[in-house]
Amino acid sequence: MYINLNDLGDIGGKKTVSMEIEIADLNFRDQEVEVKDNIELEIEIFHTRDSFIIEGEMEVNLVLSCSRCLKNYQTSSVIELSEEILKKDMEDLEKLFIDEIIVDNIILSLPIKTLCSEECNGLCPQCGQNLNEGECDCEIENIDPRLQKLKEFYDD
Repeated sequence: MYINLNDLGDIGGKKTVSMEIEIADLNFRDQEVEVKDNIELEIEIFHTRDSFIIEGEMEVNLVLSCSRCLKNYQTSSVIELSEEILKKDMEDLEKLFIDEIIVDNIILSLPIKTLCSEECNGLCPQCGQNLNEGECDCEIENIDPRLQKLKEFYDD
């Protein structure tokens, strides 16, 4: 999506943009990130001598996969935008390509570990049961492999 910069004016000019943008789903770290609804974008563009400065925010609704239980969950967030686009890096000074800026900021806002909730119990490592939905009958004995030999000491 392009934003027309013709009406921005000379150096020192300012333009306010409020719009909804549709973005295709993203792939990040081998994970599908679904963009649920249109992104609501509200920004101000400032014209400086060497660049265009973008300040504002966008509201985005995403569907992510939980790292513990692998269930999809929906999350929404408001992402603050603060970008400087140098004029020398632009192909056309009359229009600004905004899609790349939006995608980059969405990816940067993703958590390192996506969790459906802080209390998520994840999956049983033996049978794969979702422990949020109920307990399983597996007996899991957690022994530190460095201390395995000490367990044999008490077997005598």
